[in-house]
Amino acid sequence: MEVRTEAGEVEVGTEECFRHLVEGLEDPDPRIRRLAICGLAASGDARAMEHIVHALDDEEPDLRQRAAMALGRLGDERAAAPLIEAAERDDPPLHRAAILALGELGPVAIDVLAREVRCQDPADRVRAAIALGETRDLTAIEPLTGALEDDDPAVRARAREALEKIRESPVF
Repeated sequence: MEVRTEAGEVEVGTEECFRHLVEGLEDPDPRIRRLAICGLAASGDARAMEHIVHALDDEEPDLRQRAAMALGRLGDERAAAPLIEAAERDDPPLHRAAILALGELGPVAIDVLAREVRCQDPADRVRAAIALGETRDLTAIEPLTGALEDDDPAVRARAREALEKIRESPVF
């Protein structure tokens, strides 16, 4: 497969393609930066993580969210610290995306997600319950069990689903 660039066409998966994607993160056009984030996340290249982390500071809110989700998709535990920092910013859309992305990194952020499942905002508690289930880790059982008694029925439902996901996973 080939990708068209300003310089011509480049074969996907090559060093040249990776370089073009990294350069795309600096493009003034947010559509190009969005494609670069998606391309780097899809590349599966471990080097992509450090480049996508910088997009958590993009001026475009949508791109910050996409960067957080891309970091989750990469599944690199090194992304936990920048995602936790992003979740703590006063940027609600980024916060929501970072919480969901943390669940994709496995058990590295269970403490953060366990706190989040007890926060004030029911929508954030729902996201945290979903993310805890995505970790498929036994240490998520305790905070999810507590969430079964939440006042909000959506939180309780997501906690039940998350516990079921953990129960069905190979770790159980």
